[in-house]
Amino acid sequence: MWSANQPGFRFVQAEPGTPAFFTDVERHRYQLEPHILEVVRFARWGGKDVLEAGCGIGTDGIRFARNGARYFGVDFAADAVALARSRFELEEREGTFVQADILELPFEDESFDLVYSHGVIHHFADTQRAVDEFYRVLRPGGHALVMVYHRNSLNYWFTIMVLRRALAAALLIPGAVSGIARVTGEDAELLHEHRRLLSKHGLTYLFDNELFLSRNTDGPTNTLSKAYTIGEMHRLFDKFGSVQTSVRYLNLRIYPGGNRIAKMSLARRLERRIGWHLYVDAVKDAGVEEVSPNDQVLSRNVRDQISSESSA
Repeated sequence: MWSANQPGFRFVQAEPGTPAFFTDVERHRYQLEPHILEVVRFARWGGKDVLEAGCGIGTDGIRFARNGARYFGVDFAADAVALARSRFELEEREGTFVQADILELPFEDESFDLVYSHGVIHHFADTQRAVDEFYRVLRPGGHALVMVYHRNSLNYWFTIMVLRRALAAALLIPGAVSGIARVTGEDAELLHEHRRLLSKHGLTYLFDNELFLSRNTDGPTNTLSKAYTIGEMHRLFDKFGSVQTSVRYLNLRIYPGGNRIAKMSLARRLERRIGWHLYVDAVKDAGVEEVSPNDQVLSRNVRDQISSESSA
């Protein structure tokens, strides 16, 4: 599913892998979600060893590399890893990419200064295991910067659980697909897929919250999505010495003029309370003393480790 539905694929027309494709995907991402630049602050990680868990096609990864980070990207989807590697090659940027499961990261303990994961771990049944892996590979004083879906948000309680549910029920009306596509801007083929889900599951599709949420976040073929409260994220990251949270992104794209409304000052204030993206910035406790080993040597050791495992 993720090989065919990497973020940005649905929103650009250029041939995947071409310079125009990568340019269009990047432009769309930061126009739609400008808060990513504000929250991540890519320049902050220059000279650091950065691991992106769930790197996709490298849209955020290339920003880390441009700002001087020693970048490592991991993704389970082979197509995504290949495109990410191609993107770095096009810009002649250095980066290391591995096809792997983020629940079993192929790195030694205390290898990274930052583990970054944007919109990934809420698709795993065992989210805690992913968080524990992030903790393991971080150095003392290192950060885990993670985004998950926010349950106490406008998008969860109204857009998905009320509006999308009503629109899904309306798909049973003959000819409704074209009308809903015209008003909301949703792809007609995706709406037909929701209609097929209604035929398959009946009313269960509408009233099973977990099923409906999963199929109405990252497309109807997505099998699992979860949404978290701030308190739940603090519990997931309770091994860390410090945990800070912030909320962004109202996600109004389904509404007529939604992207324009999202840029208004009132919307920017509201997104910090009821936004759809819940960010966690967790710092691994440095203990009694902080050790600052030679970053270049450790970075090279990680790459050597990957090379030996790949050869095996």
